[in-house]
Amino acid sequence: MKQPSLLPVYKYTTWALLVLVLASCHKDLTQVQQSPKTALPVVTDTTALPAPVLLAGKSVLIDSFKHPLDKRKLLLPVKDAYQNKKVQQKIQGFYTANGYKTKWLDDVGPNSLYTALAEELSHADRYGLSPEEYDIRELDHLLEAVYRVQPPAADLIVELDMQITEAFFLFTTHLTEGKLTRAAGNNIWIRNNSNSIARKTPDLDVQMLAGIATPGQLAEMIRRVQPASEQYGRLQRALEEYRALEKTNTTAFPVIPVTEKIKPDERHAAIPVLRRKLSLTDLKIYTMPVDTTTGMVDSLLYDAELVSAVKWFQLRHGLTPDGIVGERTLRFLNQPLKDKADILALNLERMRWIPERNENSCIRVNVPEYMLRIYENQKPEFEMKVIVGAPNKATPIFDDVLKNIVFSPTWTVPTSIIREEIIPHLKKDPQYYAEKNYAFYRGGVAIDPSTEVWEGENANPYQLRVVQQPGADNSLGRVKFLLTNDMSIYLHDTPNHRLFNKDYRALSHGCVRLDEPARFAAYLLRNQPGWSMASVQKAMDGNAPAGIPLKKQYPVHLEYFTAWVDDNGLINFREDIYGFDKQQLRELYTVRGSSVAGL
Repeated sequence: MKQPSLLPVYKYTTWALLVLVLASCHKDLTQVQQSPKTALPVVTDTTALPAPVLLAGKSVLIDSFKHPLDKRKLLLPVKDAYQNKKVQQKIQGFYTANGYKTKWLDDVGPNSLYTALAEELSHADRYGLSPEEYDIRELDHLLEAVYRVQPPAADLIVELDMQITEAFFLFTTHLTEGKLTRAAGNNIWIRNNSNSIARKTPDLDVQMLAGIATPGQLAEMIRRVQPASEQYGRLQRALEEYRALEKTNTTAFPVIPVTEKIKPDERHAAIPVLRRKLSLTDLKIYTMPVDTTTGMVDSLLYDAELVSAVKWFQLRHGLTPDGIVGERTLRFLNQPLKDKADILALNLERMRWIPERNENSCIRVNVPEYMLRIYENQKPEFEMKVIVGAPNKATPIFDDVLKNIVFSPTWTVPTSIIREEIIPHLKKDPQYYAEKNYAFYRGGVAIDPSTEVWEGENANPYQLRVVQQPGADNSLGRVKFLLTNDMSIYLHDTPNHRLFNKDYRALSHGCVRLDEPARFAAYLLRNQPGWSMASVQKAMDGNAPAGIPLKKQYPVHLEYFTAWVDDNGLINFREDIYGFDKQQLRELYTVRGSSVAGL
């Protein structure tokens, strides 16, 4: 679908200024100076920057009385007031550091730095951002009009240079900490210190911009303000790959109808479309199947080579690699290339939200992947399956610390579960919990639920406290791992390990259930005297709770990534179990109130 032309309100102000200036025509360019013949100010951190090469031409001095930086209004405002303020401060800081001279525009025209920046902004989609956000096309039109008149008006050169600087700092702010600062827009996505993402030193882009002089230095600067993680680079390359596939495959693939499963060695009318789709990703080399009876090519046969490609596809999408094309496999197969590329772009954006972490060790749970990993020296040393919150009881996305382990825990049932599950069971059958190892209290006094009439005030969940005692049937299993949050979110065992055999594991009340809790506990306690797998197992079989403080406390990061590139170079996608992708993509590709992505 053709994208609508976006005409920001600010450009009318610029054009009005242009008309006034051109009406007076040939205004003397009295505020210019020859570029200095010595090196520009040195960048605070010059590691890996190319050696400066001075630009030829004349820069324009800024009259601070005619162009007061502290009173200038932004022409590319965004919804986030914090980001607007930050960009405004960067503009002021930069021109002060730059000696109140223009950076991008000389008296004779735009310089090579502007040309390089225009190229970057025009291809902001390489970074998962929208080029329309920075309105570089409009700036190009204005520049053409300004320099058509000779000598050009100094005031307009200054104004346009400031607009370019504004676009630049909006771009680098987005690259450093992301465009979206409200994340999912609801209270289960918790952005810790969202207004102070500590990835780079304050105003590093201001310091660097004042010191750069060549397109090569600009490119290096743009690289350095982004996250330095290996995964970020992998995702960026994957995004470029899918954008290229999107551009070279403009004809939409037919949707494969979800009617019945397609099994190996069967013939099916959808096989040619399936083969075409997978030839872009998982089916690199392919020989058309031949009917062994007739010797004829059979384009409808679901043969072994195509089955193998489907299995790779299923692995990359978190599905059981059985080669059977069913409903969930088809859901991913029917996603357009553009949608896949947009999801990669969104997950690149999510990586920009992560503060710089100087951690030797940490625990990371990727909720849509249903996996937990322990990292040591930034390398995964341990991983296991997990179960996370169901969509209506979503696991919050936040950072925390793991400090304690409790073996043979009790479980104090949350009020919401008392209201929604326990009382309805008791109303149907007061004996329901008689053999389930629960203790019931009302007003601090133990009661026997089988003798109660569960009506009226007796059924008030806020008057009850329900505690499940340690044992094999305890809902927390045999061990829990305590975090410090006030949301009652923690990691724990479960009495039902069969659920870990499922692909879809968004099944809990919000906490994270662990498939291998004993191995996890033994790993965390491996350097504490007296602990081994045997002693962990013994503690888990106890009859009373036993709390063990960890000498080495682990940062815990509950994250939400629906796309990433693994260590084997495979681009992975996962189901958006909480519906964050569509909501956040709409915000990511909205420019000053207008959607530019057809979302």
